Amino acid sequence: MPNSVASLLRRGPARQRQGADRRIATPLAASAFLVIACAGPEDLAAETQTLSDYCNARAKTECTAQVVASCKAKDQTTCVTTRAAACMKNVPQGTTYVPSAAPACLQAVASAYASSTLQADGLGAIATQCEPVFSGPGTARTQCNVDYDCSMKDGLRCVIPFAETSGKCLQPNYIDAGGPCPNEGDVCTGPYYCDPKSHVCTAEAAEGESCSTDYTPCMTGYKCPGLGPFGATCTPLGQPGDACLTGTDCQSGLCDKATGQSQGNCADQVQLTALDSLCAPYQ
Repeated sequence: MPNSVASLLRRGPARQRQGADRRIATPLAASAFLVIACAGPEDLAAETQTLSDYCNARAKTECTAQVVASCKAKDQTTCVTTRAAACMKNVPQGTTYVPSAAPACLQAVASAYASSTLQADGLGAIATQCEPVFSGPGTARTQCNVDYDCSMKDGLRCVIPFAETSGKCLQPNYIDAGGPCPNEGDVCTGPYYCDPKSHVCTAEAAEGESCSTDYTPCMTGYKCPGLGPFGATCTPLGQPGDACLTGTDCQSGLCDKATGQSQGNCADQVQLTALDSLCAPYQ
């Protein structure tokens, strides 16, 4: 199920780096959470054999006693029913369920929802660990826009060259810093990009360093604004407390908003309350 936090960026398709980085608490609620949190991979695998199994297990993991109380959800049973239905409804179109990927996803969800304070890092881990639960139809070299276009169960990702909006389903070949990256599937690791001229994994620009939206990218957490009279330099994305419209405005990737509001504030963590938009999916 796609992450319920709409303002949090999902991990995007692999970038080729050709010029850039490419919730009333009940004993049942608590026990359901503890079962998932303490279960091993084999136990979780047995509980997630089908898509319906997965959605029910994930809903129970999300609807902890803390979440139900903090968000003032009707009760744990209603929360689970609502979240399971949303999970089934929001399966990425054209994808198939991959049971083997479900245990890691549920463990990430259990960790993130261990308390009523949600951390940006924990929500980011959900995005990363839960994406492979669904695999797309695209075979190798099929044109794509997002990873869900590709058969992730076969190791394919949507590798998009920098400054382009589409790419190909390829098996990424991860290259370390300073290594050669001449092939279309080569993806530089860490804060490095594949220089389009030298085809070598080169360091991305840091804060205050010169950048270009076509040739020299900024490292994660920074942006390269439009060129001014003296060129552009990498500037940081929003810090906690800064105004934001979406998670892309924030270094943490999390834009926290009040229910019904279009603007919020960047945050590293959010204490759940009934008036917070993060609680809306559980009410």
